[in-house]
Amino acid sequence: MKCEVQLYVAGQVFTETVHAVDYQEARQVALARNPNARVISVNKKF
Repeated sequence: MKCEVQLYVAGQVFTETVHAVDYQEARQVALARNPNARVISVNKKF
């Protein structure tokens, strides 16, 4: 499924779109791309 992960880095919030099997994998993929980020939310994108 396609997920939008909202990340927070250095006072800014941005969205990373990833393809993953579930929400936990989406979180892991987004953090692998942005290792210094903090995950705010993970939502399914339709």
